[in-house]
Amino acid sequence: MAAMKSRVSLEELQEKIELFLCEHAHPVLTEPGREVMDLAFSSYSLSRQHDKLLWHIWNDQANRVRPITGLHKESPERLELRFQRFGKGPPGTLVLADSRAQPEQLGRRTRRQQYAQALRRWVHQLFPQSRVLELTSEPDWAHSLSGRYARGVLALGPQTWAILGTGEEEDVSAADGILTYGLLWLDWLRQQQSSRVISGLKLFVPSGRADLTVQRLGWIDPKLARCELYETGAEVLRRNLKDVGNLRTTLSPAPKLTAGPPARGNLAERIVALQPEIRIRADWNGHRTWSMQGVVFARETARGIVFGLGRAETPLTEENFAELDLLAKRIAAQRRPDALDRTHPLYRIYPERWMEALVSQEPTLLGFDLLPCPVYEQVPSLAGHERGLIDLLAVNRQGRLVVIELKASEEIHLPLQALDYWIRVHWHQQRGELTQRGYFPGQALSADPPLLLLVSPALQFHPACETILRYLSPAIEAVRVGLNENWREQLQVLFRAGRGQAVPTHRPVVAPG
Repeated sequence: MAAMKSRVSLEELQEKIELFLCEHAHPVLTEPGREVMDLAFSSYSLSRQHDKLLWHIWNDQANRVRPITGLHKESPERLELRFQRFGKGPPGTLVLADSRAQPEQLGRRTRRQQYAQALRRWVHQLFPQSRVLELTSEPDWAHSLSGRYARGVLALGPQTWAILGTGEEEDVSAADGILTYGLLWLDWLRQQQSSRVISGLKLFVPSGRADLTVQRLGWIDPKLARCELYETGAEVLRRNLKDVGNLRTTLSPAPKLTAGPPARGNLAERIVALQPEIRIRADWNGHRTWSMQGVVFARETARGIVFGLGRAETPLTEENFAELDLLAKRIAAQRRPDALDRTHPLYRIYPERWMEALVSQEPTLLGFDLLPCPVYEQVPSLAGHERGLIDLLAVNRQGRLVVIELKASEEIHLPLQALDYWIRVHWHQQRGELTQRGYFPGQALSADPPLLLLVSPALQFHPACETILRYLSPAIEAVRVGLNENWREQLQVLFRAGRGQAVPTHRPVVAPG
């Protein structure tokens, strides 16, 4: 970390803070003697006043105002900021950092080994006549097997099973991701142990963390993978995979595809005129948003128009409109395919949103007879306590729904994350709720199950993607759509591969029609 040798202007300081908050997924603010503020769940505003940058941060638990006077040190994962204490106290220091920069590792390996031994005991309690042939919690990254899971092989009479479990000391995402790693473990065993027939997969998750996996298991092909799911706690209980009940999901009403009259007179109209790349859309609350290549920099609220990057909320007025103009110019200069500095945060942040913006403008390039509009972006869908956003929801000329999930880089969980959205859309489709809530007006929707498209740069599909897709129910038509690596410059489709199809490496294909 380097100390700053020259004075940073307030404008540069504000930009550094805003870009840091945009670039990092889980920023936290530390101040000696005060509670750490989790900025991932906070709102803030930055305003320049005389020789200070006033930073106001608030959430449900805290409300803090700090006059920032300078930047002491900076690194890609950390900013040390000077601030002036109120009254006559000495200057203080704030540390803005990414919470992932220093993950907690002390004792992790020991705890995972202890969990593996607990899993061994649970298995023997459930199946007294069984033998655990092997069991480990060591990661095997060459085969995409994470150390967050204990995995083994269980001999149960004439049958052999793959087993995989995760403990309550791991975060919730481990339980949510267990089916991905379980299917990979099952598939790897079947390839390696030709002398044994691996009957299926037994999964173990902490009590209260099984619901998502239960929903997913309902769409795994039982002919390819016999699966059992157990919850561990005071007792070890087997979940009934047929007893899913009603899917706890709600669908937001469709937004108006054209925004209404400006809420703040000519200010709204002047924003659109700032840059030719600006897109204006109505969000899911009926308010306007202004964005460039997926970066929203201004939006309407109940209080009027606010602007800023990330969670910044500065009310827009005639007096500060020039600040909005400068922000739009900064974004336009960096958020473009021919940007001079491709390491700049404004070029690198939110790649999926950039890709989503391009695909939503030209969905027909994907093929499959997609209609050019309407295409719904970032569709909110609530499942239980988890709020999800379906990247794109479209329809083809035959009225078939199309769920489009995009990733700009490798993601091992892409198939099952996409499955989650497919399940929700299919659920609402069966109940006629899409039409009731105003989606695809004037279009007769087909009763066929939705088509599922996984869209990513051709070289960015994780090697495990094809394996996971192979285990999905045959009722789900899932297709990988590979884009050119320089998709920011011009979208091209390099291949379309259904399940069981190898990814081709030929020249770009042209969308039919």
